[in-house]
Amino acid sequence: MYSFAAGVVVMAFVAVFLGLQVLTLGTQQHQDEKRSLVRAATKPDTSTHEAYYVGFFHPFPGAGGGGERVLWTMIKAIQDKYPFIVSVIYSGDKTECLELIQNVRGKFGLEINPQTIYVVELNRRWWVEHKFPRLTLLMQTIGSVWLAMEAINGLRPDVFVDTVGYAFTYPLVRAISERIPVVSYTHYPTISSDMRTLVASREAGINNDDAVANSATLTTLKNLYYAVFAAAYAWAGSCAHTVMTNSSWTHSHIVKLFGRPSMTRVVYPPCDTAELATLELLPRQPIVMSLAQFRPEKNHAMQIEAFATLLRMHPELAAPQDWKPPAPGAILDNVASIAYPMLVMLGGARNIDDEARAEQLRQLAKRLGIDRQVRVVINAPWTQVRRWLRISAVGLHTMRDEHFGIGVVEMMAAGLLTVAHDSAGPKMDIVTPAVRCTNGEPDAPSETDAKQSLDENSDFPVGMVAESAEEFAAMLWLALRTDRPMLHAAMQRKARLAAETRFSETAFFQAFYRRFDPVVRWLDNQRSDSDDSFE
Repeated sequence: MYSFAAGVVVMAFVAVFLGLQVLTLGTQQHQDEKRSLVRAATKPDTSTHEAYYVGFFHPFPGAGGGGERVLWTMIKAIQDKYPFIVSVIYSGDKTECLELIQNVRGKFGLEINPQTIYVVELNRRWWVEHKFPRLTLLMQTIGSVWLAMEAINGLRPDVFVDTVGYAFTYPLVRAISERIPVVSYTHYPTISSDMRTLVASREAGINNDDAVANSATLTTLKNLYYAVFAAAYAWAGSCAHTVMTNSSWTHSHIVKLFGRPSMTRVVYPPCDTAELATLELLPRQPIVMSLAQFRPEKNHAMQIEAFATLLRMHPELAAPQDWKPPAPGAILDNVASIAYPMLVMLGGARNIDDEARAEQLRQLAKRLGIDRQVRVVINAPWTQVRRWLRISAVGLHTMRDEHFGIGVVEMMAAGLLTVAHDSAGPKMDIVTPAVRCTNGEPDAPSETDAKQSLDENSDFPVGMVAESAEEFAAMLWLALRTDRPMLHAAMQRKARLAAETRFSETAFFQAFYRRFDPVVRWLDNQRSDSDDSFE
């Protein structure tokens, strides 16, 4: 009887396994037809090596954020070293390949060869972008697997690269074929110990609404839900062959979850430090600039609250009611001086929800009576962003537990005095060493120490970090005041040097090749029936 039951279980498992393969891949004829379409549309250099097809699972390739810079710089690195590889992008943007590449050039300044790019359009992206009212993690996880099935049905790749962090797609790929390496670049864990601690402490937040935080029963149920989900996420993540993380904070969480320290390495995201480092450090306008997508976790409202606090603490900085700032064109061309500080918030909007959040920020500034000194700029092209970076004096980033913070690096490289949240990536990897508040006041070095650091290779702060609106306001005042020229000059130079040496595109290329080269060698060995690992 027991053997019969075991046989039924095995048969059911085999049926599910085979059904999954058929649903995902389709027939062999179907895949052959898809591969033929890709061959006809692309021109890899196969003079010395057969073509490989690397699938990039990134449903939002045109979003214009830090994750998209990683995606396209990774593709650029592959094109530079492996001309025989075709990069297949699984995209839900409904954008033609050439238009997508033009957008990448405009947003990131990257020159991508269209001859080795192929786009597989996805129609199920709703599943990963919809904000479900309950069980969001579970529903979006199911959606990511459903979306990945559509992607692979569109083309079975030789390598599957996830550049978003959809870990539950990894066992799907492994179930389809053990001959498809799974490469992961994880920007942040889908679930972390910080999220679970937030729920257990009954603290309201982005991932824990007031209804749950105020109910002991709902908190218990959510704790159980998170515990089960974390165990499943850990198992799914362990199915990746090699894992890259974008920061020390993310690396620590992923190693604890996935349990594969030997296969997990930090690969800092690429930042356009080389070009930005050519910008002149002076003169600068009294502009506080932020650079981040208009997503809820970026906490743009904190920026407006901190700026309002600054103007309240220092009323001489508040513009009179009849004051109007110069036109943006005049500011960017540096032909008009600004008499009063301004907060300029630049960021990408992925959808109508992001655009609504940007409008809410404008309304918040109006309610606080500072709207004449606040500008919200959506989806600005990189050329315009670069001009704002050139003239702004201060950079501001307020997201708590930011996994990395490409915008922070870019502002440091451009010569802005940068203030970031004292947590996660900025705290551990980027703004270090940093000025912090002690008893409400910044513990900044003196002018004498700052002047001495300009002549020495000393351990000098590269920026400032804060946690509350009051601390951010104190740091903004430190950055805007005119009686600390030596401090500003020393911090600008140290920050630029740190950004250039740690986070350049060249550094990303080198670190990425160390993780991707073994994957290509493994494919080569598979073709020759040899055996090798990803180490």
